Amino acid sequence: MKIRRMGNIRKIFTLILIVSGIYLLIAIIRMKNILIVDRAATLEEMEKAIKRQSSGKSCKHPNLPVNSIEMNKFFWDIPPINCNSAYPDWVLVQGSFCIINEEAKKKFGEINCQFTDVLREDDFSLTNGRTVYSSSQYQLTESDVVRVQCTATSGARWRSVLTGIRHDATLRSRVTQTLPENVLPLDILIFGFDSLSHNTFIRKLPKTYKYLTKVLDAQVLNGYNIVGDGTPQALIPILTGQNELELPEVRKRISGAGYVDVFPFVWKEFEKLGYATAYLEDTPSTGIFTYRLRGFQKQPTHHYMRPYYLAAEETVQSSPKYCIGAQPRHKIILNYIEDFFKAYKRKNKFLFGFHGELSHDSCNLIGAADDDVLEWLQRLNTSGVFNNTMFMFMSDHGHRFAKIRDTIQGKQEERLPFFSITLPKWFRKKYKVAYNNLKKNVDRLTTPYDIFPTIKHLLNWDNNFGSGDLNQRSISLFNKIPEQRSCADAYIEPHWCTCLNWDTISTQTQLAKELANSLAQKINNYTSHVRHLCHQLYVNKIVWVTKLSPNDNMLKFQRSADYDGFVADLSGKVNISSHLYQIKVLMLPNNGIYEASITHYRNGTYHVNLSDISRINKYGSQANCIFDTFPDLRKYCSCIS
Repeated sequence: MKIRRMGNIRKIFTLILIVSGIYLLIAIIRMKNILIVDRAATLEEMEKAIKRQSSGKSCKHPNLPVNSIEMNKFFWDIPPINCNSAYPDWVLVQGSFCIINEEAKKKFGEINCQFTDVLREDDFSLTNGRTVYSSSQYQLTESDVVRVQCTATSGARWRSVLTGIRHDATLRSRVTQTLPENVLPLDILIFGFDSLSHNTFIRKLPKTYKYLTKVLDAQVLNGYNIVGDGTPQALIPILTGQNELELPEVRKRISGAGYVDVFPFVWKEFEKLGYATAYLEDTPSTGIFTYRLRGFQKQPTHHYMRPYYLAAEETVQSSPKYCIGAQPRHKIILNYIEDFFKAYKRKNKFLFGFHGELSHDSCNLIGAADDDVLEWLQRLNTSGVFNNTMFMFMSDHGHRFAKIRDTIQGKQEERLPFFSITLPKWFRKKYKVAYNNLKKNVDRLTTPYDIFPTIKHLLNWDNNFGSGDLNQRSISLFNKIPEQRSCADAYIEPHWCTCLNWDTISTQTQLAKELANSLAQKINNYTSHVRHLCHQLYVNKIVWVTKLSPNDNMLKFQRSADYDGFVADLSGKVNISSHLYQIKVLMLPNNGIYEASITHYRNGTYHVNLSDISRINKYGSQANCIFDTFPDLRKYCSCIS
């Protein structure tokens, strides 16, 4: 008996050693920033973490002011980019034509140019095609990219790399305007900036934002939450409906990995139907599918800008900062989009574009492009592009590498990128149910997974628009996102979730009383100028108080602990400068029941916006004395008479 007991003790001791060893190994791996992650194990861990979240409550997003004192110190104005060119580029691109500039001829005399096509071999190498000499113009037919070297009779020289939309007769004949009956004939334009939060888009592109929302009537997703770390984890779900772990292995450093061609990109489905397709992206050294991943073996779309940016690297180095020749570099991609839509004006089109140079490393520099982006939108609108286009203007995530991320609001903004959808006026009238669903969804929890079925919805437009299923990770925005959707329902890991936790606070505490009194004071100050007409209100009963705070894993998130962004380092700490509370009170003498959100700052002060106060019972005839004269006071006024 004693021997058997000793044997059991040895087994238990051995088991303890094994378990301890496993935990020690995990700790060592995390400390050393593992370079290779087991895809199946990581996916399983992610799903378990998500399932541990409570899915019984709807998502309450933080109210993040655009111009808070805490955030304003990170932002300042940047003037427009000045390329300091004394004369314009010698050759200008108009559609598929490269035309020698008449102004350059006046300044330097007759100009003769050598045009050499640039051909793509793969995502990392190029080769030269044919060379043609001309003193007037050159038409792009074999490639969208051409190297140009020009000499004037004055002896002056000029060279550059140019890009346009080649005139490919075979391609043009394949692109069609005739679609199956179940396909909604809308063009698709998706364009994004790297590292712009919802709020930073508004801060740094105010003219663009105003035009987008006021003139184009774009619907901006206020609850759009990221689902992973970095650009690929933001864009792969949009373009494929899946995340990187669910797709075939394409990482460069993994032996036997394939090319990104195997991904089920949504543009492939549009291309099969006869759409002209384009994929545009600057910053070739940090490309979405070429930095960690193996890139495309074959050109992914009909028109592809990577060859241009690879070929232009030498020209960029000899140009003023953020310029290529006489032109700001960000305008190259904007102009290309315009040219693409002009070239296929009466054809079906799908374009995905992404610009990172101005916004990736700075949260301020993108402001230099506000006027140019505004003018670009205005030109697209004037030319009629938005009359038949679903336009998605977006970002992948907020800023990640600056001190701004050390604040709670900065962490939250990183997880809340900008996303807007603009639809034609005729669509809004003809498909009212679908459009109203989209408008309702702007304040609900949405993710990149939802964008993919929204795009695909156009390929099977059955005019039946209902409510999404909470069991579905992906829900088309033309259907209703359930109000009670949580991060768990949407497959958002806890450390990426911006939904706030709700903690009950006792109504008997001093804090609860101070919150209630600050609410009463706000209301009474607002009605003070009509005190001869309206009673002063006072708190009769505190019904409930809740504290809304970010989840612990989001606060602890420091960075990704692995090279691919799949494993979270939760060792971070942030200073909390304020807390957000919600309160429900009964006030007298009007028996008004009010709910409000109140911010309590570290210095002891309370702040409540009038827009965050709701009266949830009827005021009836209580406010008749100011009903017509001060209609904004109705829910607060209890008439003395």
